[in-house]
Amino acid sequence: MKLLVILGKSLLIPFALLLLVHFFIKDRSYDLAMIFNAFPMPVLIGLGLFISMLLIPERTWFRSTLIVTLLLAAHWLFSYYGFHRVEIDKDNNHILLWNIDNRKFLPREELKEQIDLFEPDIMAFLETRKLSMTELKYLKEQFPQYQFNIVQGYFLIATKDNIELIDYQKFEITKFHTFKASIVGKNKTLMIADVGVKGGYFNQWQDIEKIHAEALKNKVDMVFGDFNTPYESYHFNDFKKDYQSFHDVSEGFTATWPKGLPLLELDQIWVDEDIEPITLKKFYFKDYSNHDMLIGSFNFND
Repeated sequence: MKLLVILGKSLLIPFALLLLVHFFIKDRSYDLAMIFNAFPMPVLIGLGLFISMLLIPERTWFRSTLIVTLLLAAHWLFSYYGFHRVEIDKDNNHILLWNIDNRKFLPREELKEQIDLFEPDIMAFLETRKLSMTELKYLKEQFPQYQFNIVQGYFLIATKDNIELIDYQKFEITKFHTFKASIVGKNKTLMIADVGVKGGYFNQWQDIEKIHAEALKNKVDMVFGDFNTPYESYHFNDFKKDYQSFHDVSEGFTATWPKGLPLLELDQIWVDEDIEPITLKKFYFKDYSNHDMLIGSFNFND
């Protein structure tokens, strides 16, 4: 029993350092990014409970650690879980975003169900290298109201009107497209991004900074994609100044990866002040992708 208490006390300082990184230092360097991403809030809560159990014989230490852990759990629940539910309103505008990498085949029935239900104004699929011509033909025949465009960088963009490609950029394995599309008669500039992972590191802040700069340069109205970087990252601070995230209107857990587990919010939708986010629904389909499918509802303010 004494050995367990000693182990518990020896873990308190590393635990405190992990909390310091998560809330204050964040992912400001490559090494810190490794720690920041390896210990998301659910993992920290689990670690806190484990240490608390080890310290049960020491009442003061046990209570203190448990209180901290419960506060972490409360913070996680109220900051990363959306309790509100919004009924589907087809008068709203919708965007469907999905990274379909690591799939065996296109989930036709599940995809058709969501498209028929929400009637998205725009659909964006990432990591489409495994998309076959047969599957693309199915999409075009099943949803003739959409124009399906396979564009450089393994993106598939579907809109109800033609799109105008403005710019494509690639930084090593990160890539993004800037394009114009008409949504309910409004011409909008959009950007789809896929931030790559290189060298074993999750956080690619240089690329995020470039994407943000290009978005401002081209007066982009909506930025969406897989950023491979959690929403709470230090490197989204500039994005949060100039764009609104659908994070605050998410239903259920805000995390989008991996495999339906509420760990990291990597897939994100950002909009400018002329667009009002209404709700963000997420769907996880086992065996099809390790990313959730996102369907965001929004309205135009102008």
